[in-house]
Amino acid sequence: MQEFVSGLVQNSSFGAWDVVLAVVVLVVGWFVSVWARRGVVVALAKWSGLGPSGTNLAARLVRYSVLLLTIGIVLTVLGAPLQPVLAAVIIISAVAFLALRGIAANFGAGLVIQARRPVRIGDSIEVEGVAGRIVELTGRSVLLATSDGRTIRIPNTMLLENPLWNASESGAVRSEVRARLHGSPDLDRICPVLLDAVASVSSVSSVSSTDPEVFLHTITPAWADITIRFWSAYDDREAARSSVVRAVAVALGGAGLTCSVSSDGPRFLTALVDAVD
Repeated sequence: MQEFVSGLVQNSSFGAWDVVLAVVVLVVGWFVSVWARRGVVVALAKWSGLGPSGTNLAARLVRYSVLLLTIGIVLTVLGAPLQPVLAAVIIISAVAFLALRGIAANFGAGLVIQARRPVRIGDSIEVEGVAGRIVELTGRSVLLATSDGRTIRIPNTMLLENPLWNASESGAVRSEVRARLHGSPDLDRICPVLLDAVASVSSVSSVSSTDPEVFLHTITPAWADITIRFWSAYDDREAARSSVVRAVAVALGGAGLTCSVSSDGPRFLTALVDAVD
């Protein structure tokens, strides 16, 4: 770096007026950078989709760009060779690009997220196997609060580059409960009993206008496998499944049937029946 600066000085010839002009350009560039930063803040403040962190980062980038351009103009006024100046600018720009590549990508993704609003604070989302409620949106990341009390910070690029499930958009999610009925049950008589049992669960009936559904999967002389589908709020999905399992088991027991009910799927039921047998 010292050799580069000494080379500029040795190859440069400037007089008093060049120095005065360089000082004037430097002062003007400084004020322009300040005004540019303030102008960007004012302009972006009117854009409701952009948060304070994104606004400040964009304003700083604009100011640094103006200052870098001012320094290049000052060196040119002082008679510095243009090629070394361009080489220095290219090197600095390349280093800054490599150092800030990840930050710039996440910042750009943050601008898109805050402009298009695919998610908002309070939404329950799942992306790449990470699920939680959004508690903070910044220019570089999204902070999620999970159901088990943890907080996870994920980069903004993950929300744009991967499939995103926003459970808050629909207001409800679908869940399933599996039941294995032993013996040869009368399904025409049992289905209304199951639907009434699911409808009695308040966290199910008060959320969605879609009625619960019953599907038959397997029927043999020894048993029948059925699935009950229903909708509930995302935050109440686990409690709703538990309540539905209990309501279905009680209803089938009241109908005089021996059954195995679970929200874990058919494998659990098969293992449970094998253990009982």
